Formats: sequence, C-alpha cells, structure tokens
Amino acid sequence: MKVCFFLLKFPVASETFVLNQIVAFIDMGYEVEIVALAKGDMSHTHGAFTRYNLAAKTHWLLDEPEGKKARLKYRALRTLKGLGRPATWRALNMARYGDEARHLILSAICGGQTTPLQADVFIAHFGPAGVTAAKLRELGVIRGKIATVFHGVDVSHREVLAHYTPEYQQLFNRGDLMLPISALWASRLQSMGCPEGKIAVSRMGVDMDKFSRRPLKVPGSPLEIISVARLTEKKGLHVAIEACQLLKSRGIPFRYRILGIGPWERRLKTLITQFGLDDQVEMCGFCPSEVVKIMLDEADLFLLPSVTGTDGDMEGIPVALMEAMAVGIPVVSTVHSGIPELIESGKSGWLVPENDAVALADRLQAFGHVDAAELSPLLTQARQKVEQEFNQQVIYRRLANLLQAL
Repeated sequence: MKVCFFLLKFPVASETFVLNQIVAFIDMGYEVEIVALAKGDMSHTHGAFTRYNLAAKTHWLLDEPEGKKARLKYRALRTLKGLGRPATWRALNMARYGDEARHLILSAICGGQTTPLQADVFIAHFGPAGVTAAKLRELGVIRGKIATVFHGVDVSHREVLAHYTPEYQQLFNRGDLMLPISALWASRLQSMGCPEGKIAVSRMGVDMDKFSRRPLKVPGSPLEIISVARLTEKKGLHVAIEACQLLKSRGIPFRYRILGIGPWERRLKTLITQFGLDDQVEMCGFCPSEVVKIMLDEADLFLLPSVTGTDGDMEGIPVALMEAMAVGIPVVSTVHSGIPELIESGKSGWLVPENDAVALADRLQAFGHVDAAELSPLLTQARQKVEQEFNQQVIYRRLANLLQAL
C-alpha cells in the first residue's frame, strides 16, 4: 500500500505528531510520500526529518515568494501557463471551490501539476487540508482515497468553524474517512452532520520502544518543572507563569523551563519580567527532540495547563503529555478537551480546572511533598495507560488495516 501524507505546510516543528506518524508508516514498510501545499520552516527541523530523508519524499505543490502581491503574481502566472488544461479552468469555479478558487490557489496548483499524484490513500492532517485534498482529487491533481485527521483547532476555533463548516459538509460527502483523535471530536463531527459510518477515532500515540521508563525521581528542591509546547494561548502557559508567581510569593523554591516557539513568545516573556520571575522561569526556544529528551530527564514534573482560547481554540490530546507519561515523568494538566481521556486525576497524573492559577499553584506546591511510595504506583499506571491505549505501534497498525479496507 502506498500512503501519501497531505499537508498544508511541511515541515512544522511543533507538529511532531505528524512527523511521528510519517516515520511510523515508513518503519512499518509502507511506501510513503508527502504532498504539501507549501514549505514550512526548514531551519527548525527534528532529527527524523534528516535521518529519513523526508525532503526527498516531499512534493511541494507551490513555491510561493514572500509578500501578498508577489504570491498573487506567482499564482496568476502559474494559472496562465496551465490554461491549456481543462482542470485549470475548472479550478477557477468560485461557486464550487470558494476562496481557494478566488485566490487562484487551486488553479495555480493545476497549472503547475501536469501529471496526477497517485497513492492508495492520502492521509490529510487537519480538516482544512482534507477539504483541499478532496477538491484536488475532484480536479484530477491527486488520485486515491482520502482520510482526514481532525486534531482540535480545526473543530474548535471559532473563525475556522465559521469558514470551514460548509466546507466540512462537502468533505463529509466527498471524503472517504474522518479520523478524529478523540472521542470528544468524534461526537463533534457527528453533530456537524458527518455520517457515523465515516468516523473512526484514531488517536495520536507514542513509540513505546523509544521511551523507556527512567528511574524513579522524587521531587527535589528547587522543584524542576518543564513544559514543551507551541507558544499559543491554548497551551495555558500564561496561567503556569501566574501560578509560578504565587509559588514565589509562598517561598517555594522552583525552576521552570519552557521549550518551544510560537506567536505568544513575546507576551510570555513580558509576563515573566512583570512578575519578577526572570531568575526562576527560562524560555528555551526551539529545541530538537534529542535535546528535549535530555532536559525532560532533569525535570521533576511535566506541566501543560491547557485552556480554551478566547477564539475557541482547543487541544486534542497532547502527545507531549503521552511522552512524559511513557518515560515516567509525573504530569499536571487541566480538565480540558480530550485530556481526561488520557489522564485520570490522582491515578495517572493530576488535573486542575482550566484558567485557575491558584488551584495550579496549590497542586504544584503539594507535588513538592509527594514521596516515592505515592509516586511509584501513579507512574506505573500512567505508563500502562499510554502502553494500552496510546501505543503508536498498535494504533498505526490498526489504522493501516482500516485504510487498506477502504
């Protein structure tokens, strides 16, 4: 079976779950290619991107210059070059293809793609990518079944839903399979009109062979806290920093490292300075996954206090939490989205309410007094949960069987 991953942008440093799935299908022996509309940030890539030579496996449909006018000119020229092909004309049908026709995206792709890209199945990550893939299949640019993975932002962000809900209705008809990553999102897709028979929950997972459990580490002083996340509102890192300010006011010694990049970087740095936490909270920026593992080993606790963004944006089930649980790092998160499907509070980690800095600070302070007798069974249960329900090998073999049956 030939599997092609269809992405709006590749590579994206924060989307390690996509990279992990690509690598897993290669390791399982499938023929794998990647089709992406645009190039991502080639200066921030993880080791697997180079080890598996993924650039050579990737076909980028567009190579647009910077700047709105330059992009439009590029698309117009590509469209003009392809006007001899009927698909290019059809791609300009705004009534059928909406903004992607209006902004010459589909026609530019059709104009530059002379032969169809073929695979047994295209796995589109995020709803909007599935929408575009279905249109391109109709236009003859790609040939194969389409399975669309829904993660969170694509079914929760208010602007995304306002724009894409009508498009999703078409995708539910045109697409072959919808793969929400949580039971919560499965019910959301059903409520939006997707037939139940086209929905299969397919969780993101971790490769358990790469995450051996570390020796038991009881909390030390200072308490070593770490977060690995894209710096956006929904990650709740502003709440974590507020909780840190409370810890400092209570005289609790701690160090907090935040690993990641994103649009909230400046805002978070400002907050750290305003709260006088420059000596306790360190923003480490982008770190390759190999470096992240080393820093995780030094941590007492993994923190991800996710929240619903003011724009409605929500998590799926963060893979970073699964990885921490697999390796034996205690986790603290929030009662948010699909996270309770992963963490049972008090048994495999701890959950506090969203946007509650006081409750979070109380939980972190209490964790500082946890002893080995309490911690050991909790960590065992956490790893078992990931092993049984979020095991990449099991999940992806099941997914491969599902795709072969399409």
